[in-house]
Amino acid sequence: MLNSFVRYKAEKNRQLFIKNCTISDAPRLEEEVFPAECKAEMDFVYKNGNEPLKLDVYTPFGCYGPKECFILIHGGAFVYGSKVLDQNFGMHLAIKAGIPVVNVDYTLMPDSDISQIVNEIFHAMNYISSKYGIRTFHTVGDSAGGYLAYLVAIAARSRHIRHGLWVFEKLNGTVQSAGLVCPGIRNPRKGFPGIYFEKQINTKNEPLRLPDYVYDLNLIAERDTDLRLAIITGEEDFLREQDREFSKHFENVLFYDAENDGDLIMHHVFPVAHPEWPQSVKAISMIAENAVGRR
Repeated sequence: MLNSFVRYKAEKNRQLFIKNCTISDAPRLEEEVFPAECKAEMDFVYKNGNEPLKLDVYTPFGCYGPKECFILIHGGAFVYGSKVLDQNFGMHLAIKAGIPVVNVDYTLMPDSDISQIVNEIFHAMNYISSKYGIRTFHTVGDSAGGYLAYLVAIAARSRHIRHGLWVFEKLNGTVQSAGLVCPGIRNPRKGFPGIYFEKQINTKNEPLRLPDYVYDLNLIAERDTDLRLAIITGEEDFLREQDREFSKHFENVLFYDAENDGDLIMHHVFPVAHPEWPQSVKAISMIAENAVGRR
């Protein structure tokens, strides 16, 4: 009975979250003006199925035969959104870094779980590797996408972590850096959205237990100190304290805590919503520097 009530409450929270995000994102997306300094190739199908999964590729002008790229993962508490949310940000990042940005969709929860999503992103990376010959990747994401950007990166670099996550897609390449924009670090097992991380697998409604670090990335932060990290947060980011705490695990992290400036309010995922703001330009430059400037 208790489990049913918990899942009912989580489902109500999921529906409310989607409603609120739709209301707030619609006007922003209608007003976006994309930069002209890159080529945008849209809607490549990287995985077929009842609902094919697609990705975009944004390549800055003057970039020929790239050997590396970003893998951009959108946020939305794992239950909302698509690559459309991050198109403008992705193009600005491609121009700043001088390498392509690959913006990926994935199956949203509760129709998926963490293991499925990570496998799908690996599949997208292998698609890009096969299509363009790219073998070096840099993950980047905002909010839940920031969480996934970190988890995908460390899973790509550790067979032990891949096994713990039930990731069976073998990556044809390496991940060298991760850029985390206002990332979610902690997700409760019995609350939204963490309750959707594991699918119910038997009649007793008992989930297949994933490692504890899936619900709190602090528990695995020091497992791979060679992964180059850039972490972005802001004065009004509701995940600010989580991000500050997480950044303290890493000696060489690039960390930016943006302050409000007049009418420019550093809210959650501000670089994605407003990539033209000065603070966002600095954040995007930091992510680019972390990937291509720190060898």
